Amino acid sequence: MEQNDKERAAPSPYCDFCLGDAVSNKKSGQPEELVSCSDCGRSGHPSCLQFTDNMIVSVRKYRWQCIECKCCSICGTSDNDDQLLFCDDCDRGYHMYCLSPPLEAPPEGSWSCRLCIVEFHTK
Repeated sequence: MEQNDKERAAPSPYCDFCLGDAVSNKKSGQPEELVSCSDCGRSGHPSCLQFTDNMIVSVRKYRWQCIECKCCSICGTSDNDDQLLFCDDCDRGYHMYCLSPPLEAPPEGSWSCRLCIVEFHTK
């Protein structure tokens, strides 16, 4: 079964970080929609997850995974998690060796996947 075909986990109605809900982020006191892991259902406010504006837009477009469930968007495994890079624009994970061309070492500073380079950086 492909990753996109898997049934989504029931989303938790509470933020794993501040324990607030969509009505009230307990850190800010403001309402904030939760994002939920498609695999385990854990939820968080984008601000509690320290998401960038681009991430907030992106995670609503695909089956977002929390850090505990994150796998490579290319090969679909979480093997060699020390080799996983996370895109600074969409939070997808990628093994350095699955990229084309593969990376030998993690890049310094921020890194964007090809999807996000097209989406956010070439207009």
